[in-house]
Amino acid sequence: MGSLFEELEAREAIARTRVEELEAELAEVSGRLSAAREGLERLRITRETVAEVLAEMTPEEPGVGADTHRLSTIAPAASAYVGAERHRGADGAELATRDGSGGSAAGV
Repeated sequence: MGSLFEELEAREAIARTRVEELEAELAEVSGRLSAAREGLERLRITRETVAEVLAEMTPEEPGVGADTHRLSTIAPAASAYVGAERHRGADGAELATRDGSGGSAAGV
């Protein structure tokens, strides 16, 4: 009878080990599931918030949902520095401005 009980104990030990392995896997998957649920909840809240904001906006307010065609026809303010971008070589030294004049790295 001794060998029968030894066999049962060996099988029980194998089963216990398998249960522990599965519990560890379950804990890992549960953690990933929780993180995924949190991400889903954040996206749901974001979607609802954006929908509320858009519903509350009137066409007179600039921003998302405003008449973008009307806004795109307004000419942007011209900068006094348009065309004066500086270009640099690989070593960082200033090569020339957009208008073709040279510059010095010391003046940078």
